[in-house]
Amino acid sequence: MIIRTRVHTASRTRVQAAGVAAAAALLGLLCAGPVAADPAPVTAVVPSPAQASQDQAEAFFTAYRNARLGTTEDATPAEVRTRFLTKELNQALDAWAAANTGKDPVFRAPNVPSAWTFTSQGADGAHVLVTQKWGDGTTADVPYTVRPADLMITAIADSPATA
Repeated sequence: MIIRTRVHTASRTRVQAAGVAAAAALLGLLCAGPVAADPAPVTAVVPSPAQASQDQAEAFFTAYRNARLGTTEDATPAEVRTRFLTKELNQALDAWAAANTGKDPVFRAPNVPSAWTFTSQGADGAHVLVTQKWGDGTTADVPYTVRPADLMITAIADSPATA
């Protein structure tokens, strides 16, 4: 005796869908290729203390210059000084400005430099020489000291410019 069973259309659709899903999964495994090991961790590149100090001096100098020229709405020169300089240095710059009427305590001149360069000095990475240049060709070297622990600027040497 032959028994015929009839698969209902809904059941047939479910069976076909299951078969397609299984085939897709198998195909995905076959096409995926070898499984890669976990990628090597990305290590952050930490700048040397000298580079970090130089970058901080440059960030301060640029922000302060822009604030002095009024080309930024971010902060006033005093706010820039507060953000980058220690409280003691800010007080020393105020005293310097009082003794050198008409000169900016950071630039050590009555006007704003038109160009500048930064050079790291010393093995400890805490010293940066800022060479300021003015439109008339004069230059002045002003040493900065940056505390490596928190990158706060702790000293700007008293090397007044002649400009």
